[in-house]
Amino acid sequence: MQGSWYCSARCFTIAVEKEIVRLLSSALQPESHVSRMPLGLNLVSRGLLTVEQLRVAASEQKEAGGEIGEVLVRKGSVSEKQVTAIRAADWGCPVFALPEHPVRIGVDIPSTLVRLYQMVPVHYVEATSLLLVGFVHSVEYALLYTIEQMTECTTKPCFVTPSDFQVQMRYRERAQEQSGGTAARDRNFDNIKPPPEIARILCTAALHMEADEALLGKCKEYLWARLKNGSQAADFLFKVG
Repeated sequence: MQGSWYCSARCFTIAVEKEIVRLLSSALQPESHVSRMPLGLNLVSRGLLTVEQLRVAASEQKEAGGEIGEVLVRKGSVSEKQVTAIRAADWGCPVFALPEHPVRIGVDIPSTLVRLYQMVPVHYVEATSLLLVGFVHSVEYALLYTIEQMTECTTKPCFVTPSDFQVQMRYRERAQEQSGGTAARDRNFDNIKPPPEIARILCTAALHMEADEALLGKCKEYLWARLKNGSQAADFLFKVG
């Protein structure tokens, strides 16, 4: 773990607990982003939306909730491609169009985090270890940093449309069903546990799978642990608030 070897289960458990405490006390905060112009006004300024259409959508959003871009697309005022292009331009990122039949990306990220952040790996260049990560609403730079630590990839953000995201999610779910579900690889612990208990759980799992490497990272309200044995890996997500 972090380049150090541990001579016993006890030593490893103590080291894991210390690392968990450090992550929980010094976790990176998401980088703030201030839009130059709200999405609706940006669409109006580009001639893609009228002021009246925006007013009606804003009124509906106030009553029913939701995100203004989704409301506008649902009403047919703009297309989701137009909304995605505006979001991407505001963040200075490209838009990535997923192929009609998605191909498996050679880098795995737990499905819980994919759904939580509304993001998905969309392209991987093995020669340079470059991973392109597509977001639907906003870029989470703290997550990109954690993915780099956990996968040893260099990440770059882009944007994808909500429809492309849903297609990729359905593809991931089918792949998981064909492989017998996520039980063998991903384990989620949604009941908040103290660091000593998390460390004991990870130590037991590491001994069971004869892991030779452990990686730990923090993603929003989850602690992400990855245990590796050669090319095999298992992910553990612990809700930590």
